[in-house]
Amino acid sequence: MNLDLTPEIPRVLVADDDPTTCLLMQAALSKAGFHVSTVANGKAALESFAAGHFDMALLDIEMPELDGYLVCSELRRLYGAALPIVLVTGHDDREAIAAGFEAGASEFISKPIDWLKLGDRLTPLLQKSKVA
Repeated sequence: MNLDLTPEIPRVLVADDDPTTCLLMQAALSKAGFHVSTVANGKAALESFAAGHFDMALLDIEMPELDGYLVCSELRRLYGAALPIVLVTGHDDREAIAAGFEAGASEFISKPIDWLKLGDRLTPLLQKSKVA
């Protein structure tokens, strides 16, 4: 009997139109043990999810093609309540947060991002999704 006890590396899709943010997010999450793919807009985020398996999405709110709210809402509709979806935003006002939760966001991360703690913020969301 061959039991593979190696934990699966979580796959995260990052959608952000700022290439520097994508690189920093990929570096921080890779260091924290995640496999990271990046795309530059909301349409590409939906296409990537349709083409592959991801355990979590990190979406910038302001993106070309489709904004983070629309992508979040569509991912929630397609993949259900268990998928962790995190909106990343420079907006820290109540309206933006309320709109994000209305669209189905699991969590918010405000910019500027604490790169050293990013993986620690996401791990509990992934653990919770595996229990659900």
